[in-house]
Amino acid sequence: MKRNVIAVDLGASSGRIISASLKDGKMELKEQFRFSNQPIELTDSLYWDYLKIFQEIKYGLMIAQRDLKKIDSLSVDTWGVDYGLVGHDGKMLLTPHSYRDTRTEEFENKLYEKLTPKELFALTGVQPNLINSNFQLFADMNLHPYLKDEVANIMFMPNLVEYFFSGVKSNEFTIASTSGLLDGVSRELSDDIFNRLGFKKEWFGDIQRGGHVLGNVLPDISKEVHLDSDIKVIDGIGHDTGAAVYSLPISSQEAKNVAFISCGTWSIVGQQTDKPVVTEQAFEAGLTNEGCFDGGNRLLQNITGLWIVQELQKEWSFEGEMVEFSKMVDEAESAEYIGSYIDPNDPLFATPSNMEEKIIQFLKETDQKLPSSRGELLQIVFESLALSYRDTINNLESITNEEIKRIYMFGGGIKNRLLVQLTANFCKKEIQTGPTEASVTGNVLAQYKALGYFKDDSERLSIVKSSFDTRIITPQAMDSDELNSRIDGFTKILKKEIVS
Repeated sequence: MKRNVIAVDLGASSGRIISASLKDGKMELKEQFRFSNQPIELTDSLYWDYLKIFQEIKYGLMIAQRDLKKIDSLSVDTWGVDYGLVGHDGKMLLTPHSYRDTRTEEFENKLYEKLTPKELFALTGVQPNLINSNFQLFADMNLHPYLKDEVANIMFMPNLVEYFFSGVKSNEFTIASTSGLLDGVSRELSDDIFNRLGFKKEWFGDIQRGGHVLGNVLPDISKEVHLDSDIKVIDGIGHDTGAAVYSLPISSQEAKNVAFISCGTWSIVGQQTDKPVVTEQAFEAGLTNEGCFDGGNRLLQNITGLWIVQELQKEWSFEGEMVEFSKMVDEAESAEYIGSYIDPNDPLFATPSNMEEKIIQFLKETDQKLPSSRGELLQIVFESLALSYRDTINNLESITNEEIKRIYMFGGGIKNRLLVQLTANFCKKEIQTGPTEASVTGNVLAQYKALGYFKDDSERLSIVKSSFDTRIITPQAMDSDELNSRIDGFTKILKKEIVS
């Protein structure tokens, strides 16, 4: 008998309903439904259309129910930092903002008057960033002071969606750990942060470890879309990267010597540690700390990743040509190397629209050679991403004093053979590709654990290894002078030095 669960996997560009069937220790995934999930711009603000998200998930569940006949449970994972405000009547007070909304810019200096960037990092272990929940909430409370009395609950996006389906309010640890609201040592809500920024702890309730049942899908919803009446809503792993790391076929003993690279809209490069690292060196390196499903820590850096490529693809499609990602990789691979680079983390590339123009602007400002073809432009992006991964890997090894022996890459970006090979070459390390659907796999594994479908980590590893094929990519031999030249060229760009 197959055991069927549903992973609701919400990304910053699309949402998916993925079913997972477990039989004889092997997991099989099937995409039941996919929908667009773009932030909506209105009156100079960016919002998430939570009503559409809710409706699309219901429709996807209906499709899955028809296909599977029997569903045991569902759980939701999403990107980090965003949240919804719920009033005393249990209803939404505001439409949730996207983390790319610019309202936080107005209050950056005001927040830093209360807590400096170094204080924020020392208290929370989270690198200060305008997208973080603490900045967003500070902006909301300053823009709308009445909210302090009207807010009853604040839930991060995965828990908000689970609330819509179960009626149970919660906030799970991995997603809360992205917020900049937790104490870096206790991993509970920070007294210092809440007192100095004027927030109330009761808005968030207790931060709970995932892996437990919240309740069943509400009867009205089950009736509306013809679902089983006993489908459980599980508070699993709310943060997509946390879910992805849980899917990797590595034991807790191996974890400290393995780096991971999540290749999606964001590139997330990190390493598992026993506890948060809040040293001066970690702060200066731009590293941040996020929680693991088992209560451990992920020391990592968020890099503006395939977002740049996605924006280029969107622009070119608006101009009349729909360019597939595979073609973009082919063009970059065959293009002539011109020795130019961008800093993927430059704020210039953080906002949507006119991405090609922004890349050209950056190259001109740093006096670099301009691309003469689309392939050369794409090669610049892929080389720069791979070199930024190398920088972070080196920082991790230096700060943790642990040798990284292997890198796991996962997510949609592992289909980009050029980016994966460049990463292996520049890092001089073997790369193993994890599950392409890493976030979904971790989401499902957390549900299996909550339902008692496996007992310990060895059984989790057995399921992952039995269910998914992996590739090993070894570094190609590169002339040392050529490699050092590329590294030096990229490093000069990061230091804002003119390279020509």
